[in-house]
Amino acid sequence: MNLAQALLEKAAREEHLAHLLLFHGGSELHRREEALRIAQILNCFSPKSERPCQNCPACHKISSLNHPDVLWLKPLKTTIGIEQVLAWQEKAYLKHYEGNYKVSIIEQADTLTLPAANALLKVIEEPPEHCVIILSAGNAEGILPTIQSRAQLIYYPDPSEDEWFEELGAINQQEAKLALELSGKNQTLATAIMEQGVFALQEWVRRFFQVVKDKDFLALFSLFPLDKNQVSIYLQVLAVRIQEGIRNGTNQPFELLAIGKANEALRQQVNPRLVIEVLALELFQQGGVLCD
Repeated sequence: MNLAQALLEKAAREEHLAHLLLFHGGSELHRREEALRIAQILNCFSPKSERPCQNCPACHKISSLNHPDVLWLKPLKTTIGIEQVLAWQEKAYLKHYEGNYKVSIIEQADTLTLPAANALLKVIEEPPEHCVIILSAGNAEGILPTIQSRAQLIYYPDPSEDEWFEELGAINQQEAKLALELSGKNQTLATAIMEQGVFALQEWVRRFFQVVKDKDFLALFSLFPLDKNQVSIYLQVLAVRIQEGIRNGTNQPFELLAIGKANEALRQQVNPRLVIEVLALELFQQGGVLCD
């Protein structure tokens, strides 16, 4: 436990905690575990100095994600939309039921759409009594600046590769190593790659490279269908490969800019198939030849 985490837990025990926390960096699993621990400290039945005891009913309910005063919000596929935030908002303003605090944990908060982020901001500006909101994101820069500026930021360093492999548990180590390579050592992205299927993603990327190299628009149709979550992950992997190519002199910066525009279009709810088609056309027109 680093100093920032120790001070955070001390503030929670003394009930001097900021009402908005932003956990960023590190692994999603680590951030989730710390968010649950803060929720336990705030609602544990034991004396403050002994919290969390991990034995009382409140601690057990929180660890099993079954406590009525601990609310969860996470993306449906690729983003957290305004409908989700409005539904959560109604619950957040209800009085805490059996605990001391109502704790809301918003995972992958950097996927909030702009309308959703603005709806969340209204709650942040006028928070309910005894309410703590914990935002969890791999990258704090993906959070709306007006939200970020109101939050207490807690940074978690990335675990070592050995620790990351241990967190994953019983999985195919070859796939995990390949996912880590494809992600550019980004452990959060590597985890998402494994959820999608490492070899399927690798094959899709290879075929996309070939389509761009051949400037064969009709060949794009063999790359579909794709949902938004897949496209988001594939674009991130393409960006990693292009960055490597720029460093090696085999790619041009405009290719990375094109992928950035595609990512932004996806965040704006543009159809994922259209996002890929427009990206391919732009690379055709500008003479982009992606690294293989």
